Amino acid sequence: MKIFSSLVAPLLVLSALASHPSRAEEVFPTRPIHVINPYAAGGIVDNISRLLTNKLSKQMGVPFVVEPKPGGGSSIGTEYVARAPADGYTWLIATTSNAANMALMPAIRTDLKKDFVPVAQFAVSPNYLVVPASSPISSVDEYVKLAKSKPDELSYGHAGVGSTPHLGFELFKHVAGIRVVAVPYKGAPPIIPDLLSGQLSAAYMPSSLAISLAKSKKIKVLAVVGETRTQEFPSVPTMGEAGYPKAVVTPWYAILVPTGTPLVVVKRIETEIRLALESPEVSTGIAFAGAMPRFRNGIDTERMIDAEIESWRTLVKAAGLNME
Repeated sequence: MKIFSSLVAPLLVLSALASHPSRAEEVFPTRPIHVINPYAAGGIVDNISRLLTNKLSKQMGVPFVVEPKPGGGSSIGTEYVARAPADGYTWLIATTSNAANMALMPAIRTDLKKDFVPVAQFAVSPNYLVVPASSPISSVDEYVKLAKSKPDELSYGHAGVGSTPHLGFELFKHVAGIRVVAVPYKGAPPIIPDLLSGQLSAAYMPSSLAISLAKSKKIKVLAVVGETRTQEFPSVPTMGEAGYPKAVVTPWYAILVPTGTPLVVVKRIETEIRLALESPEVSTGIAFAGAMPRFRNGIDTERMIDAEIESWRTLVKAAGLNME
């Protein structure tokens, strides 16, 4: 009996261990998930993220908390997530700016490729090149000609250093060979009064603002800063159609988690995001907010981010940009 017991006891221990999954394989999630928005509350990033997470909360059965942590061209919120536990309970809403910052901010303390695991892209949104309704300008070419005739005299407004309107307009300046003074604001809405008054010559504006201002005839839309025309402005050309195909920056939005997050958790989140985007309430809501639902799995999102980083490094070197 002693011999039998000595043989059976280890087997019972192994059986017990096998019946209890590792922490990485425990049911996920079991508590609230915090989603960090590295920009100010109330903007397009905040709005579309809440639409997505409201649906995810219903699907996954836990509360989602969207926390704005703006500042430093998105670096403050990004670093916060990079230092968070790699357990799937803290997410980053990454955008085009995160990829660009890798090239624009040499002293940045986070590495998008080393510190994060891409989970999924969930949306894109075009910006629009706009001018005040009172402006004599009616096309991109006319704006370029005016800017070339008045170097450093015109100004444009952007939603903050490192924002996609900022980066996009700087790319436009480089491609077109013009010198226009950049004026930073804390978000896109504060730009509107100065733009409408003519104090600013132009701006890159998100759909949510451009559509309402154009309908009320307060601005003129010169071009879609994207690869395709939009249903909101079907007669407005893209930057490529206007003669500047290399001046296209299409803002994208993706979910990233800290490196080391268990693969089973990453895959669960990826699947849930895909399912949420298939819901009419989410896809319609994102479109209403001025963006377009666009799902990419983790692998494809990682490839896209890698390509963006290299693209911005090429631009920074060629144009001599530095946001620090």
